[in-house]
Amino acid sequence: MLGLGAAYTAGYPGTGQIPEPDFSDGGAVSSAAAADQYVTGTSTGFTKDPDATYTRQSVITTPRGLNYVSYSRTYNDLPVFVGGDVVVVTDAKGTVKGSSVPADEVDVATTPKVGAAKAKSVALGKHQGTVRQEPTLGVIAEGKDRLVWEVVVDSETSRAHAYVDARTGQYAGSWDEITGGTGQGHYGGQVTIGTTSGAGGFEMRDPARGGMRTLDDRTGKVLADTDDKWGNGAGGDLPTGGVDTQYAGGVMWDMLKTKFNRNGIDGKGGTASMFVGLNDVNAFYSCAGTGDANRDQTKYGRTSDGARQVNSVDVVAHELGHGVFCHTPGGSRGTTNETGGLNEATGDIFGTLAEHFAANPNDPADYLVGEEVNLSGRGPIRNMHNPSAVGDPNCWSASIPNTEVHSAAGPLNHWFYLTAEGSAPAGKPASTTCNGSRVTGIGLWPAGEIFYHALLRKTSGWTYTKARKATLEAARELYPNSCAEFAVVKAAWDAVSVPAQGDPTCTVTAPQPSPSVTQPSAPVSPSASASAPASPSTAPSPSAPGSSAPGTPTVRAADIDGAALRADLAEFARIAQANGGNRAHGTAGYQASLDYLKKRLDTAGYNTRVQQFTHAGKTGYNLIADLPGRGDPNRVVMLGAHLDSVAEGPGINDNATGSAGILEVALAYAASGANGDKGIRFGWWGAEEDGLIGSKAYVASLSAAERAKVTAYLNFDMIGSPNPGYFVYGDDTRGTAIAAALRSGFTAEGVEPESADLKGRSDHASFKAAGIPTGGTATLSLAPTMSPAQAARWDGQAGQPFDPCYHKDCDGAGNVDHDALDTHADVAAHAVWALTGVKAPAQPAGTRVENPADFAIRDRSAVESPITVQRSGKAPAALKVDVNVRHGFRGDLEIHLIAPDGTEYSIKKANRFDGDDDVKQSSTVDASAEQASGTWKLRVRDLYRGDTGTLDSWALTF
Repeated sequence: MLGLGAAYTAGYPGTGQIPEPDFSDGGAVSSAAAADQYVTGTSTGFTKDPDATYTRQSVITTPRGLNYVSYSRTYNDLPVFVGGDVVVVTDAKGTVKGSSVPADEVDVATTPKVGAAKAKSVALGKHQGTVRQEPTLGVIAEGKDRLVWEVVVDSETSRAHAYVDARTGQYAGSWDEITGGTGQGHYGGQVTIGTTSGAGGFEMRDPARGGMRTLDDRTGKVLADTDDKWGNGAGGDLPTGGVDTQYAGGVMWDMLKTKFNRNGIDGKGGTASMFVGLNDVNAFYSCAGTGDANRDQTKYGRTSDGARQVNSVDVVAHELGHGVFCHTPGGSRGTTNETGGLNEATGDIFGTLAEHFAANPNDPADYLVGEEVNLSGRGPIRNMHNPSAVGDPNCWSASIPNTEVHSAAGPLNHWFYLTAEGSAPAGKPASTTCNGSRVTGIGLWPAGEIFYHALLRKTSGWTYTKARKATLEAARELYPNSCAEFAVVKAAWDAVSVPAQGDPTCTVTAPQPSPSVTQPSAPVSPSASASAPASPSTAPSPSAPGSSAPGTPTVRAADIDGAALRADLAEFARIAQANGGNRAHGTAGYQASLDYLKKRLDTAGYNTRVQQFTHAGKTGYNLIADLPGRGDPNRVVMLGAHLDSVAEGPGINDNATGSAGILEVALAYAASGANGDKGIRFGWWGAEEDGLIGSKAYVASLSAAERAKVTAYLNFDMIGSPNPGYFVYGDDTRGTAIAAALRSGFTAEGVEPESADLKGRSDHASFKAAGIPTGGTATLSLAPTMSPAQAARWDGQAGQPFDPCYHKDCDGAGNVDHDALDTHADVAAHAVWALTGVKAPAQPAGTRVENPADFAIRDRSAVESPITVQRSGKAPAALKVDVNVRHGFRGDLEIHLIAPDGTEYSIKKANRFDGDDDVKQSSTVDASAEQASGTWKLRVRDLYRGDTGTLDSWALTF
């Protein structure tokens, strides 16, 4: 099923130096071995389908040190056509960075109720042509799992893979091997092309570029010439069309190699045969789907008036771009036009990249597709900075899956232009965004590299939301020390209305501003600033009071994303600015703030409800959010913050900070899958500034039985003061467990908090009066200024107010200490995980994880074999290490266990007097200082010449 790891070490020259592992192959072997162990091993964090078999398909290495290992899947011996493939991302040394999608279990009956004959009939009702072969039974695993027949229908310009539900007989979608795509552009003029000389003259075949060849579509033969001088420049001349095609194909080949280190269209030195003279107003790419691009074909026709051929640089590179899409993980497979639209836009992106790479003055680079050939007399076929100019959508919508594929390319084309150039680039066309925002691009080639790396983690049935996630992951990994590129990629997706779905987050050691993205001047959709929280790690934290069982470790809470908090505050500031400068009770600004929160929470799976009350002649609103299916709904931990500002200002510290803080905790809890003994609830209160009106109304609405269900209420009011303190509420004797959990959170953040009595001046007082245990944090107390002792402890400004803009117009976006806000939000998350009783998953003692891949050990060489582990807590004091090495002289070998943090543990020393064969031993090391989770490696060094061997396998037992 999975091929064994191949040798990747080379003989180490010279003497004296200790050999180190050789990753000169780009890490292909170590990546394959790491990925194989990740998808097939135990306790790796990868969700395996017990009825599935995973088969490695390819290993793609890149010069940026990120490698991509793809797998297909079968279910009970049936192929999973769409939705079953997986891509594992590693670095060059075999550390697993993650996988593209979780491999959800397939659950479907495998006995068909509809026969193959019926499936053929249904497929032919949707696709004209003839059935190529007998239908194949398999599975589609996207959305609702379905048992389907795959019926391949051939016609002159199509090879459709149609799916028919094998239980109901209904049509279930299709994809086409032949990707139609017309293109136009300037011609190359006087250019040099690759040809081959032979006995009869010359052929248009380029030996330096994988044998790339251009053929006559009418005869099926490679174009030939006696003197190697081709064409006369006329638009309708066939040899001239051959020159343009061969030249453009060479540009695409060179661009892939130079910019992305990709060897040909398939990454393995292959490229499609290119045909000119097609008698059709069209051009298309036919992907055989074999993994070998040499078996593919691309054909180029003519314009509608017959005056020109359709083979300019952007057209040819567009078609070959379909080949790249086909020969990256997931292929072109899908069931809707959304995948096809992404394929078409991929062609446009590669066409644009190739046109810029060529820098041919006869074909000036732009972001138009087909503007020069003028296929049917209407100018360009597609416009990337303004897709709607040629009738394509600028913005994503739910109708995209049913939109014609060329038109469905519009939003991705628009995204690429915004990412590369921005919405108002100097000297280039402006590009109107769908949410009114302004975006400043990162440049063509960074945008192209990010998109290419997204393609390398593509899976079948690719959608816009999956493409969004893939590009964000690529940006984060390609630029690990900066979030600026990530922010632009995200802003560009928001600007074309592609919704977030499990977005990653970006955090660097020193937070960096994102000047490339400015807030819109007009009202925007609440999703414009959306940022999904980071997934939690599984490292343990000490049990805090309120945990379910003494001594039972809780799962470490999510690290709340500081960038997401900044985005939330920016949105609240924008809302205030757009609505009279405040977000006070009874105003449009308050309503817009509530709508923003509600949409985010609804999308995350919360059950939300809006409670109305009346105060001062105005209708007020509270927002309540419960997360269904998480913990006991009869025992609930609740977090709250007031949402309103005073009428005098926008209220960003008071209290957009608390509102944003608990919003991101709510999103993190939902995204993490955390499930404690107790349920979780969140509340945002109106009219707090008028005397706790909203929270009083909520508590009053609860029956005695409902009040009793709330075991703890945590309040967060002003948690981002510009001269910040770190205070824990200390005014409720019933809330000692809450205070202890919050203090534990501050300890985990390396901060020493103080207790503060707020004299009932925030919403916790409403709950305290009802007998509900309360607590909370704040960045200020009731003292007018920070004391010298506090300033020394927290690196603050003694004698100055915690918040000089309290209840003033200056409480805007600049009136926040973002580090303090992030810390308080992390503390809130820590307390929530502890108080709801989220526990680490039970893990049996003696869990064994193994890597069985073979690594050849040559003289004076070194190998490393990786094992990925996902397991909470520390490694044991007696971590068992099993080693199985075949070797002719074991005394040559020095063996170390390498922990995820790089710490080395000696397993065996070299000894020239130990002449026995092989190393088959079990030993233990004290690894109790190490976190169990991460990538462990076994390093085997051969220190002397004379004998070789193989690392057969090794294992860890926790």
